[in-house]
Amino acid sequence: MSTPIVYDCDPGNDDALAVLAAVGHPRLDLLAVTTVAGHLVAEHTARNAAIALAAAGSAVPVSRGSALPLVRDQVLAGILDLEQGLDRVREDLPAVALDPRHSVDLIIDTVRARPGAVLVATGPLTNVATALRKHPAVADDLARIITLSGAWGLGGKTAAAEFNVWCDPEAAAVVYAAPVPVTVLPTEASGGVPVDEDLVSRVARLPGPAAALAVELLKSLRGTHRSNILGPTPVPLNDPCAVLYAADPALGELVRVRADVELAGRHTYGRTVIDLGGRSPEPPNVDVVIRLDAAAVRDALVDSLRRLAP
Repeated sequence: MSTPIVYDCDPGNDDALAVLAAVGHPRLDLLAVTTVAGHLVAEHTARNAAIALAAAGSAVPVSRGSALPLVRDQVLAGILDLEQGLDRVREDLPAVALDPRHSVDLIIDTVRARPGAVLVATGPLTNVATALRKHPAVADDLARIITLSGAWGLGGKTAAAEFNVWCDPEAAAVVYAAPVPVTVLPTEASGGVPVDEDLVSRVARLPGPAAALAVELLKSLRGTHRSNILGPTPVPLNDPCAVLYAADPALGELVRVRADVELAGRHTYGRTVIDLGGRSPEPPNVDVVIRLDAAAVRDALVDSLRRLAP
């Protein structure tokens, strides 16, 4: 039986790769793709999602969503690849037409029409938080929210904050506190699935436009990766991990913990306080993926892309 999902994202190369995986995975029923500003501005992320769907041969609805965070000033990615991938505007690639609805409304309409769907979010959580506020009953229709966000250790964008949460901390706080089961996939887990030369080579051997785009996306991810002062770090797969985990939760190991978002700290704004030690007096509110089976995740990605071959 396939899992119905709505995929909310901010493509970006790894998000676009996740769109391909969501279309190709035999255990997912992709209902809609919604987009948000984050890695790039809203109109660019929407077009990139439409490009990925065209490459996958999919006609599911895709729409443009929130252009600005709930409260804070807008922030975008600072490291872009202007040679390959989707960081630059790609007028040379075909794209499906955008649904005229705002992504918040597309989320609400889709989930209301398909109770029991899972909402997978791999960008800033602005659309998701806004949908929960605009139509609170959507929480009753959702089976779960899976969000690639946060970190229990060092931040990925600032010393304290992971990028998706830092882009809209107030939205993340709304989602983490939502009356719906929430699974958080933090950077420590997604970072354990590397994009290495073997993965690129396996995808490069696949035929068709989806695989060709996927190879370009993977190479771009490798080209823009930056290690920190602690030494070389693997290139993380990131966003496809959330989609593939939605298809097969056996890929990850979960713990039930308390997680909150810091909204007032001068130096820690956007930090996710994930209480792995069980010290918080507050009750647990999210499930956190603490590790993924890296080999199985990469196999699932390659298999999903293989199924998109003409």
